[in-house]
Amino acid sequence: MKRDLNGSRIIITGASSGIGRALAHQAVQAGANVVISARRGELLESLKEEILKKTPSGRVEIVVGDITSQDVRESIVSRCVSAFGGIDILVNNAGAGASGLFETSNPERLERVMALNLTAPVEMIRLTLPHMKKWRENGKNAVSPMIVNLSSIVGLRGVTHLSEYCAAKAAIRAFSESIRTEFHPYGIDVLVVCPGSTDTGFFTDYLENSGEPTWPHHNRVTPEYVAREILKAVKKGKFEIIPFFLGRVMHRLNFFCPRFLEAAMVRFNEK
Repeated sequence: MKRDLNGSRIIITGASSGIGRALAHQAVQAGANVVISARRGELLESLKEEILKKTPSGRVEIVVGDITSQDVRESIVSRCVSAFGGIDILVNNAGAGASGLFETSNPERLERVMALNLTAPVEMIRLTLPHMKKWRENGKNAVSPMIVNLSSIVGLRGVTHLSEYCAAKAAIRAFSESIRTEFHPYGIDVLVVCPGSTDTGFFTDYLENSGEPTWPHHNRVTPEYVAREILKAVKKGKFEIIPFFLGRVMHRLNFFCPRFLEAAMVRFNEK
């Protein structure tokens, strides 16, 4: 379902940097009212200041906290409802990986990765769903609701040294497919975004890093590019996007030539 972002009410988690930060800028420029959340309050404050400098008429609310906390999740939802009167779009952007071989990992690492990349976004959806279901009550000015879940290209094809993260991103993608069917009667769309290598802090802000493979050199895309592609997909009501050319290549190789790609992964793991 197509939608106009002007006047929409959007929650963006993990907004202090990277894709989330770029999304917040672009959403407000498009006329959206935005609640931004992350753990680093000073970065959220600077983001709000930047946004209002560029778009003085913009409306931005801040909630500081760890998205894995139920209290923080409830605060984000209640802030959007109290400040803007409801919720139209939820962007589950917060996430982080842990790098290292599975045999050197522990159950705690698995718990942390799953809590941030799977449990937190799922529970955010649970909290926002009742508000999204009311969208038709707004009459002709209603913005059809959408849930945007950030998966990853490694949620489409697992890679070495990121086993827990790959599993979490594959899980959120599968979960999204399930609820897309369930939420269809309510007029709620579900978009899955599978970014590839993006110039963010992902590769330096691991939850844990006990080793990583030497990948071939390749150019990363900017978070601003990914944000633009996300907002285009939101407006058009798309189901899934891969905003990274090499990611789309890897996805097709995995479909048409899985043995070739598997052999390549083995080589990278052995380097």
